[in-house]
Amino acid sequence: MVKMNVKILNSAKSTIIKNAAKNLSEKSLKQKEAGYSLTELTLIVLILGIIAAIATPGWLAFTNNQRLRTSTDRIYQAMFAARRNAMRDKTAWQASFQETTNIIGQPVIRYALHKPAIAPNDLPTSSWKYLEVGIEIDDNETNDKGKYETTLRIVKPDTNTVTTNKTDPIYRALFNYKGCPVYKPTNQCTQTSIQAKGRIAIKHQNQDKPKRCVIISTLLGVVRTGKDHAKALDGKYCH
Repeated sequence: MVKMNVKILNSAKSTIIKNAAKNLSEKSLKQKEAGYSLTELTLIVLILGIIAAIATPGWLAFTNNQRLRTSTDRIYQAMFAARRNAMRDKTAWQASFQETTNIIGQPVIRYALHKPAIAPNDLPTSSWKYLEVGIEIDDNETNDKGKYETTLRIVKPDTNTVTTNKTDPIYRALFNYKGCPVYKPTNQCTQTSIQAKGRIAIKHQNQDKPKRCVIISTLLGVVRTGKDHAKALDGKYCH
């Protein structure tokens, strides 16, 4: 009799344990299926918002600086190619740069390589290439030294002759058949002037700094890039 009661007791205990485990498992499953509470979701959204608010300005600045560097490299390559073409073909070549806008009104710089006998307005649309969106030429005002950071020659779009009109200007870097920067296509290297060297400075429309520039640094036509400095050199902060 005692043995039978023990068996019954053990069987009952086992059944209670199994039922308890089953109930606990079902409760845990229901909690998983229920997901997060409204309070928990609100807290998660708040944390994500704070992280986004902290990270976004830094990410935008990084992206803008990348676009600035890419555009600087393309300007450098354009000037280098114009000089190389001039020396290869034994005739003058130029790189033309113009600030314009795209179809949604964002500033964008376009550039083209061509012989100076062809005016910029006469170039086919396919001749023009574009820099990164949002990059603009730094030519609106002088710096605190009274100098413009951009000093390339401005030419008339329909004749390609030098002008001082800064309304929708087209800037050019002109190289003669020996690769020297010149004022006129027929000028010899010995006829060039310091002003013929020139430079173009660019920045992002949403950031006054940093600036980047591409400089024709010698009368032989050597081209190099520059960036912002705290101190001016020859009146320019981009050098």
